[in-house]
Amino acid sequence: MIVAGASAYPRIIDFERMGKIAKSVGALLMVDMAHIAGLVAAGLHPTPIGHADIVTTTTHKTLRGPRGGMIMCRADLGPAVNKAIFPGIQGGPLMHVIAAKAVALKEAMSEEFRLYQEQIVKNAKTLAHKLTDLGFKLVSGGTDNHLILVDVRKQNLTGKQAEQMLDEIGVTVNKNTIPFDPASPFVTSGIRIGTPALTSRGMKEADMLVVAEIIGMALNSPDDAEAKARAITLVSELCQKHPLY
Repeated sequence: MIVAGASAYPRIIDFERMGKIAKSVGALLMVDMAHIAGLVAAGLHPTPIGHADIVTTTTHKTLRGPRGGMIMCRADLGPAVNKAIFPGIQGGPLMHVIAAKAVALKEAMSEEFRLYQEQIVKNAKTLAHKLTDLGFKLVSGGTDNHLILVDVRKQNLTGKQAEQMLDEIGVTVNKNTIPFDPASPFVTSGIRIGTPALTSRGMKEADMLVVAEIIGMALNSPDDAEAKARAITLVSELCQKHPLY
């Protein structure tokens, strides 16, 4: 079995090519599209359906539904998949979560959802470009989807340090390994940044420029108390401008 998918890959994945490779060697192809399911639903990323034998996804992340998951597979693989899950791994169904999944999938069929996904990508690209202008090194040089992977070694920081510094000013990212990372997975040399939550709050490209400036203030001037205070103020202003409700 060939397993495809990623949690920190900012580019397009060629599922069609992977499907052809799998068939050429008589292997099954299983794709985990958890991170990009919303983009796939909106037609902004190639779908693995029709190329993969099994497709798994969460229903949160870009799909913006309840915390949970789904498995889609060829009909002839259905009985084996079901047997592997029930009753050994899962028991009684959570009907409230199933109902929430139905609502999320209905939303994913709408024009509003497609526009939301388009804005996610626009925001990510804008944020990536501005971070590059501010001196940050991005893995792969940019992004085609909803996330950005930043190599913070140029700032003489570890991913763990960068995560903590941003957390102190109210910006949530996570430390993340980068290709050929010399640091341990518990420390890392990078951070991962995503735009879905910001986009859900109504933020657009102009706001991403501010977000990039905030990140730059925190990580490019870690010992500047005035810059840190200014960054905290900008975070507060952004949140007030785009309230949760």
